[in-house]
Amino acid sequence: MGWGCRPFQPYSAVFLIEPEQADSKAACLLRFCSISLNTEGNPVYGINRPVNTELVFLPDRRRGMIYQAGVMILLAILGLQGLWQASQARIGPAFLLSLLPLTVAAIGLPLLAYRAYALQTATYVIQRNGIRLRWGLRLEEIPISSVLWVHPADELESKLSYPWLRWPGAVLGVHQVVGLGPVEYLASRTQRLVCIGTEGRIFAISPADPQAFIYQFQRLIELGSFSPLTSNSVYPGMLLRRVWASRPARYLLLAGSILSLALLVWASLAIPARVEVHLGFEPDGSPGDLVPALQLLLLPVLNAIFFAIDFFLGLFLFRRESSQTLAYLAWGMGAALPLLFMVAIFFILQIG
Repeated sequence: MGWGCRPFQPYSAVFLIEPEQADSKAACLLRFCSISLNTEGNPVYGINRPVNTELVFLPDRRRGMIYQAGVMILLAILGLQGLWQASQARIGPAFLLSLLPLTVAAIGLPLLAYRAYALQTATYVIQRNGIRLRWGLRLEEIPISSVLWVHPADELESKLSYPWLRWPGAVLGVHQVVGLGPVEYLASRTQRLVCIGTEGRIFAISPADPQAFIYQFQRLIELGSFSPLTSNSVYPGMLLRRVWASRPARYLLLAGSILSLALLVWASLAIPARVEVHLGFEPDGSPGDLVPALQLLLLPVLNAIFFAIDFFLGLFLFRRESSQTLAYLAWGMGAALPLLFMVAIFFILQIG
């Protein structure tokens, strides 16, 4: 071959193969090789060398996303039905019972929405320098020197026990397991888990192809590490501390909370003095039908729902500096909306 006699300018081309396609050792080796190309774009054989490639594995998402989307749709329907029943109910237990599905929907929908977002963005990354686990706002970076072992959960001497609050697509949290100590679950299922042992705790994850994950990890550690990752743990609570440390965010959230409480107190004090009120107006501007005064509580309830939506939307936007202005705008709307509902209550009381 005459390739060694002519000058060339090297280029790097990294070939990546999906885990499910890596059925042979020859195919897997392509993950760790770069091929130098000459100026004509032809490969220069024999100059293959290892590179620090990141291998990204994903959890099983389909079942969890379908389940969580179905439950969110069901909660939304129940919440709307509860809101409609509350608007039609008379004074008594029926009105309070109609608020129950609305309250459940207001609590459950944000939780499920975050869990669905976390599942969609979850990744398990292995490289020569360590392992990076991401699940929503939870991030764990483990230096390769801190990884004691990586095994299927079925091969452990102690049987795993799972967090009690779990569903398809969300097996999360730290749980004490007899014989193993603390086990943190960042998984979408309870079957075919892979456990990563470290000095502090064990991480239980659910890559779609567990065998490929373990095999690729073994291949990478055989290559050695250039510079191990810096140990790093990020929890969702850290985002809340960042938000509270921001003066504009703190003032907007406090203002929204205080005004929402004031709205609830005003509506509660106005109810005993009236039996019925005109809740709304006709198209011609005349007062609407008379309804029980207790239905004034619908306004604080609606405000609380919108305030929760603005709060979680702001948290989502606040994560990146480029979108923090939009987060302040969302929290500002959460502070302005109680004022609008107060104006509505004022006019309702004025027309008797």
